[in-house]
Amino acid sequence: MASDWNNNLIDVDSVTGTVTVISTWSVWDCKKKEWNKTVPPVVLRNTMLGALYPKPEDRFCIGEISKEDTNPNLLAPFTPPDSKKFSLDLASNSRTHGRFTFNMEEVGQGYYGSAQNEQWKRIIYGSIVHTGCKQLVYRRIKYIVVDDTRRNEKGQLQDDKLHQWHWNTGDSHAKGSSRLMSFLGTGQFELNEDTELDTPIQFRMVVRDSWVGKGTIAYNSHLDTMLGGEYDLVIPVSCLKGKKPAFGVHEDVVLMGLVFEGEERVAKPGWMFFQWFPKTALTRSNGIYPPITTALRSKCEKLASAYNSIKDLAEILKVSQEKKDEDLVNPNADIIGNEEQSEAEYISPLIRIIEVDVHGVLLLHPYIVRKIQERLQLQWLVLATAAGVRFYSVMCQPDETLDFYYKDGAPDGRKVMCAPDFKPGFYIVFCNPMRHWGDCQIWENIHTGPYKNGTGLIAATRKQLLGLGRDTDGDFMQLISVKRFPALASAIAEFGKPPDTEKFPKMALQGNMRQIAINSMNNNTGIAASLLGRAAAANIEQHFIDIPPGGLQTQTQNMRIIDFLSQQIQIAVDSLKSAYPNNVNGLNAVTKYIDEAVGKDNIPWLKGFKDKKVYAEYPCPVNPDATDTVSAIVKLVNSHWKKPDLAITSSPVSFKFSLFKLYPENEIQQQMANEVRFDYAKQINAAIEWKEANNGDTSKIKEVSALFKSKRDGILAIQRPDGKTYSAETWAAAYWQVCHTSEAGSAGLVFLLWIDEIIAELSTTTREIRGVVVVYGLANKTNSYPLGCKSGWMFDRQPSEGWGGILVKTRVVWWQEKDASGNPIGLKKMGIDMLHPTAKKITGYNFLGFVDPYYASKLQIGETRDMRIYTHKVKNGIITEAFLFDPNMMTVAEMEDFVRNPPNKKEQK
Repeated sequence: MASDWNNNLIDVDSVTGTVTVISTWSVWDCKKKEWNKTVPPVVLRNTMLGALYPKPEDRFCIGEISKEDTNPNLLAPFTPPDSKKFSLDLASNSRTHGRFTFNMEEVGQGYYGSAQNEQWKRIIYGSIVHTGCKQLVYRRIKYIVVDDTRRNEKGQLQDDKLHQWHWNTGDSHAKGSSRLMSFLGTGQFELNEDTELDTPIQFRMVVRDSWVGKGTIAYNSHLDTMLGGEYDLVIPVSCLKGKKPAFGVHEDVVLMGLVFEGEERVAKPGWMFFQWFPKTALTRSNGIYPPITTALRSKCEKLASAYNSIKDLAEILKVSQEKKDEDLVNPNADIIGNEEQSEAEYISPLIRIIEVDVHGVLLLHPYIVRKIQERLQLQWLVLATAAGVRFYSVMCQPDETLDFYYKDGAPDGRKVMCAPDFKPGFYIVFCNPMRHWGDCQIWENIHTGPYKNGTGLIAATRKQLLGLGRDTDGDFMQLISVKRFPALASAIAEFGKPPDTEKFPKMALQGNMRQIAINSMNNNTGIAASLLGRAAAANIEQHFIDIPPGGLQTQTQNMRIIDFLSQQIQIAVDSLKSAYPNNVNGLNAVTKYIDEAVGKDNIPWLKGFKDKKVYAEYPCPVNPDATDTVSAIVKLVNSHWKKPDLAITSSPVSFKFSLFKLYPENEIQQQMANEVRFDYAKQINAAIEWKEANNGDTSKIKEVSALFKSKRDGILAIQRPDGKTYSAETWAAAYWQVCHTSEAGSAGLVFLLWIDEIIAELSTTTREIRGVVVVYGLANKTNSYPLGCKSGWMFDRQPSEGWGGILVKTRVVWWQEKDASGNPIGLKKMGIDMLHPTAKKITGYNFLGFVDPYYASKLQIGETRDMRIYTHKVKNGIITEAFLFDPNMMTVAEMEDFVRNPPNKKEQK
C-alpha cells in the first residue's frame, strides 16, 4: 500500500493536477509461505500504479521466488495471517529476479485485457506502471489514436486516416502540443522557428481501467494550429502495450509520467565493443589526439599515484566532463554522467565533503574511506573494461524524412542522422548490447528536418535504427566524432559484412499467468554475449558447428558461431517484451564446443570483471599468453594498479565529537533518531546481503536509501512540546550523535539525511594547531617503531641527524598492540601515521609514533594534514621524540626558534 500520497488539484474545470507518491510494499516468500523479514520492503517512487491506487483497500505486495524456480504453482494465491487473499496481478520491475506484484483485487486486466490470450501482456508489460517517474501529472485532454505504419493509396505515410494527415508519429513515438509538452516536464516551452521539437521526452501514460502506454513524445506544431488546436496528443497504437482504443478521437483524464527528457550523457564502450577491434586501433593516432593506449596509460599512472591520499583521489575521481568539446554545437553543454546518472549522484556529496574539509576532520571517517574505496575500485574497473574511452549518448527519435538520402540518386548505403547537439560531420555510432561488429557503424550528421533545432537526440529512419537493433521508445545510442578516434574509424571501414540478424515480431506467451511469469524470468543476454566474447577472443567465431533444435528451431542446422550467437543476443534482448524463445540447446552446444577448443576459462577477465574483490584486493585475472584486444587492455591496466592504502583505522565512535559539539544533547530527538537508525541498519544490511547473493545488484540498496532519504521532510515536521518544530541543525546533531555510538558500520545514515548540514558545519570548523604536537616512539614495544628508525624516511642521512623541518603528510589514528594471534591487547593510544613525500625506500603511510597525551586535545582521530617535523630527543642514535607544527600557523623561523628553545608544557599549550 502507498505510504505517502499527495494529490495537488491545480484546476477543477480541466481536471488538472500533480501527484507524488512513495509506495512501500512488503515481500512475501512464496516458497516458505511467510513474510520475508530478511529483505527490505520494496520502495517505489512516483509510479502510476501507486498514484492510481493509493488507498488501503488497493493493497499490493511483492511475491518473491528464486530465479531458478520452475514450479508455477509457487505463484498461486496466498492468504497471510490476518489478511485477505493476494493473487498474482502484474510483473514488477524486478521480474528477472523472481519478484512479481500481487494484489488483493487484481487491476491488471483493466489495462492489458481479460481474454486468455492477452494475459501475457500483464507480465511482459506490467513493469510500465511500476516505472519511477520524475513527476506525475494528469489532465483531461483530447487525443487522437493513430497507426504509425499506415500509408495512403499513394504509398505515403498517413498515420491519421480520419483526418487524412500524417503527424510524424513513429514506432512507440507520439506527438504533443506545446501546452502538453510544457505540462509534461519541459517547463516554459519555447517555439523555435521551423521546428517540431525542442526536447523529446520518454513518458508513461495511463487512462484508468482503459489503456496504458509508453514511448517517446516530441512537439508537433500542427497540433497547435490544425483542427482548431483542440487536440493535445497524437498517440500511435505502437505506444499502447495492452488494450488498444479504436483509431480516432478520444477525450479522457490521462495520467502522464515524465521518465526523463532527451539529454546529452556520457557513456562508456565496454569489452563487447573493443573485442571487434585489432590492437593496432588502440595504438595509432592522427597526431591531434593521443592513441588510446597512451591516454589510458596516463590515466592509470595518475590514479596509481594517489593510491594512499584521500584528497588526491577525490580530486581525480570527480565526475569531470570535458567542458569544451569542439564536436559540440554548445561546447559548454551540461553533460550528465553515465550509469543511469547515478555516478554523479553517488560521488557528488562525497566530493563536497572532502572539498570543504580543509582541516581533514572527516577524511578518515569510515563512511568517507569506504565510499572512496568503492569509487576507486570502480574507476580501475572502468579503465579495464572501457580503456578510458568515453562516448556521448543521446536518445533515438524517428525521422522518415531522412529516407530522402537513400533515394533520388543518393549514394547507396549512405547512413545519415540528425544529431543537432553535435557539429556536422562523420561519427562513430554504436549501441549496447552489441550483437556483432555491424553494430558499430559510421554515420554522417546533417542538421536537417524537423529535429534540426532539437537537443538530446539522434534522429534517423526506423530502418536505419533497426540496423543497430534500436527502438524509438527511449533507447539511447552512443556516438563520437571519427576524428577523435581515427584508428577506430579506419578499423570500422575495414569490417566485413556483418551477420544477418532478424528482429522478430513480438510473440504472445502461452499458458496461464503463473506459467508465463515463470518462463519470463530467464534472460539469456549475458550468456549469449559471454559466449560470443569467448569465441571472438579465441578467434573461432567464424567456425561452423551443428546447432541442435531449440526455441522455434525445429531441425539441426550447420551455422557459424557468430551468426547463431548474434541472433540469440537479439532474441534475448527482445525477451523482455516478447515470448520468442532462445535456443538453449544451441547455447549449450556452443558452450561445449568452445570449452573443448580453448578450455573453460580462456578469457578469465570475463569473470574478473564481476569479481567484487578485483581492483580492491587484487588485479583482474588475465591470461598472460592471450592475444585478444581486451586482454591487452587489462594487462596494461594491471601493470599500473596498486592496492589502495586507505585502510579504515578508526570506528564511527572516534568521530562522535568531531562535529556538532556545540549542540546540547536532546533526549527526545536522540530517541527518535535511534529508532530510525536501528530500522535503517536492519534494512541496509539486508539490502547488502541481497547484493552479495545477486551478482552485485545494488537495486535494493538504492531502494533503502531512497526510502530513508524521503523521511527527511517528515522528521523536520515533528513538533516540539511547545508546538514549534526543531531546526534541521539540531536534527543533524542528534543523528550525528546516535549514529556514532557503535564501533560497527560507517554511520552512513546521518550523511544520507543531513549532508547539507554536515557540510555547513565543516565549513565553519577551525582546526589550526596554534602550538606544537609532541610525538614519541617506543623502541622496546612489539609492533611499534621508534621514531625515525626507518632509514627510507631519512633520505641519505643517519637517524641521529634527525628531522629538520621537512613537510610531511600525517593522519591521526588509533593504535593498539596485538598479541601473536592478532588479537588487540592493552589500551588504545592516539598515534600518527606519516607519509614522507620523497622517501626512496618506504612509500605510503607508516606508523610514526604516539601523541603525548598532554597534547592529544589538539587533534582528533581521522584528521589528515600537512605538518613540519623536527627532532626533539635522540637516544642511542634513535629519535625518540619529535615536534609537529602546523605550517599555516607558524613560520619556519618561528618553528626553528621553538625547537632551539622549547618552552615547558604549560607554555606550549
